[in-house]
Amino acid sequence: MVGARHPKKDIRRALEDAEDAGLVVATATGHRWGYIRCPECKETDLSVWSTPRVPEHHAAAIYRFITRHQHKEGRP
Repeated sequence: MVGARHPKKDIRRALEDAEDAGLVVATATGHRWGYIRCPECKETDLSVWSTPRVPEHHAAAIYRFITRHQHKEGRP
């Protein structure tokens, strides 16, 4: 993971799983902690917030993003 670790353990674990799935995880500046982007389809990224209201729900959104971007043979 590029940059600092995420302060919430559930989100940090989801970000590690995103990297293992081949997605790009990067830190950002401003109000968001960072973002996740799919290198194959280059769709809009998923913002990762540093202090979400419910960290478990935000981690679930990251897992949904991972699931949507598991490409096989170059097809979305």
